[in-house]
Amino acid sequence: MNSFEYSNPVKVIFNENSLNCIGEETKQYGNNALLVSYTDISFLQSTINIIKSSLHENGVNLTECFIVTANPTIAQAQQGVTLCKEKNIDIIIGLGGGSVMDCAKVIAAGVYFDDNLSQMVAYSHKNSVQIPPKQALATIMIPTLPATGSEMNPTAVITNELTHKKSYVWAPNCLYPKVAIIDPTLTVNLPPYQSACGALDTLAHIVESYFNGNNTNLDLQDRMQEGVIKAVFENLPRVIENPNDIQARGVMMWSASIALNGWLLSGTYTWAPMHQMGHVLSARYHATHGATLSCMMLAWMKFFANREDNNRYEQFAQMIFSQNLRQAVLTFESYIKKYGVQTRISEFGVNKEDIEQLVSDVVEVSFNENGVLGSNPPLRKDDIKQIYLLSL
Repeated sequence: MNSFEYSNPVKVIFNENSLNCIGEETKQYGNNALLVSYTDISFLQSTINIIKSSLHENGVNLTECFIVTANPTIAQAQQGVTLCKEKNIDIIIGLGGGSVMDCAKVIAAGVYFDDNLSQMVAYSHKNSVQIPPKQALATIMIPTLPATGSEMNPTAVITNELTHKKSYVWAPNCLYPKVAIIDPTLTVNLPPYQSACGALDTLAHIVESYFNGNNTNLDLQDRMQEGVIKAVFENLPRVIENPNDIQARGVMMWSASIALNGWLLSGTYTWAPMHQMGHVLSARYHATHGATLSCMMLAWMKFFANREDNNRYEQFAQMIFSQNLRQAVLTFESYIKKYGVQTRISEFGVNKEDIEQLVSDVVEVSFNENGVLGSNPPLRKDDIKQIYLLSL
């Protein structure tokens, strides 16, 4: 293990039907709340009504901001910032999946950000053009999809719609939510495809660390990570077969939170190269984030199956599937396909002639000053091309 410092200030309220506390929690941070959610909130209307009632009972004014789409954009965040300034907003509530929560964070930081919002995002890892935010409005997150863990981390991912670049802002000094209200009943109406994509997103967060972190003396983290991975694998079929299985829903929600709240990553100094390649697919093809990661995880495993430096991959295959790596790839792919999630990037509309553009996007945004993608081991341009080709 490497040395590390760890702090996570997020208050978690994990309970069935816990939304009634939103008013009491919100009033501790402000009197004028902005509720951020999707452009289509029809499936959340009853939830929104509960939030409105609770806020009203506690004397909190509410402004609605239903502007977010999958793969949220800088333009959407700017709309939210403008609304915050017009309405003197002092706290933001994010209701939705990772797209909503991430956009809510960028809005919260954007209120105090003097530059163009795109400047706060790491759209290049080669230089220091990014200007991380130093201050943000308080936020409360209510996840409706177990996936990104954004409710418990200081990271937001957003797309610049003008350049088709998708990347992140990381600001532990100001982007941690104040409160995360995690209610498994909010996920019972999720379509099976969304449940599966969320589960794969959760898995990818852990797998990134497992494959690309520090690989020395990690018995503790390995066993913790393998345990959460197995829990997700085992509980996804349960929520698909019985959407009202609240216990299984709860496992999925808490797994998503702890997959990226720092617990499993401390001491590993991990990087997320599969996410970097998946972001390019989302930005170019509007592909669902979890689906892009399913393609990348499989292609990554195929790539390392042909190399000698694949001990971590073989260990993963044995511990999770009780198989060798090549067999595990086939088993994992069958598991993903069973839920209708894409396993090939051609399913998003990618053709072989598009690969060079995808590689170029990864190089431009994600390669570091040493001219490599920060994985373990570091990968070069030709490696990235080969992985994309394996995923076609």
